Amino acid sequence: MIAIVVILIILAISKRRQSSEYRIRKILTPITRSKIKNIIIPDGIGGILEIEQLRLLDQGILIIETYPVSGHLFGAEEIDQWTQLVNGRSYKFANPLRHIRTSRQAVMSLMPNIPVFYRVIFSADTSFPKGKPEGISVVDSLSHDLRPIQSEPKLVEQTQQAWDKLLSVARKNGRSAEVGEEI
Repeated sequence: MIAIVVILIILAISKRRQSSEYRIRKILTPITRSKIKNIIIPDGIGGILEIEQLRLLDQGILIIETYPVSGHLFGAEEIDQWTQLVNGRSYKFANPLRHIRTSRQAVMSLMPNIPVFYRVIFSADTSFPKGKPEGISVVDSLSHDLRPIQSEPKLVEQTQQAWDKLLSVARKNGRSAEVGEEI
């Protein structure tokens, strides 16, 4: 009986380690100095917007949005509707680059002169048969896609000051944002 329980625990841990969320965290953690999830900031034009995840890097700020979808995806930078093809059926969804670029502009307005990078990350079982637009990653390509950001000059003191300023205006659930939440 104990052997069965041990096997089940090992299988559960193994499955968790293979999950997209775990793999994304494993890739991002070594390059992240601080992080925050699901925050609300001013959009720069009188409104507000929610950002799924911000990460403080030595090189700047990284905005992350994840999409746990599977199948073949078809989309381009300037197309309004993208298509997901899975099990012979197609589904339309809004171009995810629109929101993340708006988020980038809002973050940049709060911290001028600090590089703001972004990645839209799709699940490991997603493919882009016609090509992957700039700013898009799948879990399997994420590490490679982040290399250009990591080769940027380090601005540790400047990014920390900008991060602190951003957190002073960011809100989460009607209260001030808190740093270091796990994804």
